[in-house]
Amino acid sequence: MPMPTNTRLTAIVLLAWTVAPVHADEICHTQGGQYAETRTCVSSTLAPQGGNSYGPDQITGLGEGAWCEGVAGPGIGQSVTVHQKPVRKIGTIMFVNGYAKTPETFRANGRVKRARIETSGGAARTVTLKDTAEMEEIKIPPARVSWIRLTIVDVYPGERHADTCISKFYFNQEEFGAAKVPARAA
Repeated sequence: MPMPTNTRLTAIVLLAWTVAPVHADEICHTQGGQYAETRTCVSSTLAPQGGNSYGPDQITGLGEGAWCEGVAGPGIGQSVTVHQKPVRKIGTIMFVNGYAKTPETFRANGRVKRARIETSGGAARTVTLKDTAEMEEIKIPPARVSWIRLTIVDVYPGERHADTCISKFYFNQEEFGAAKVPARAA
């Protein structure tokens, strides 16, 4: 007996939500490579100012920028989600707190004090992050995951601005393993 149309649509929507939890209002940036693709999505973005932009492309690149959330107040509940294709084993996330461009920009803007880390593999925990512009490793249970999300729970307030910023949020590249290259025919 065929499934009623409304039930079938509901099942498809639920399946899509489970596989790729992207919210319609997220702002995303995609980086592709020869062997992998990474899509970084954020829940809001501070408007560009003084020639600087604060979008999701700022936290995975090699530049000196930062993602800064764009809601009123300190950004509690705002998030960054990094999706990866193909699914790979991850056990460490690399993180640089605040707007780490200079000591002045670091102190002027809010930084993440506590964050909720969740993965597509079902891991979830709240971590306390250091109030430093130095690279910090966030350990998670090693697993093959398609996405990892960081949600701001609490902040270290900025001296001049209410927004909260993150300079880097990406997977430890060493855990991706070497890409398999097909053997050459003799």
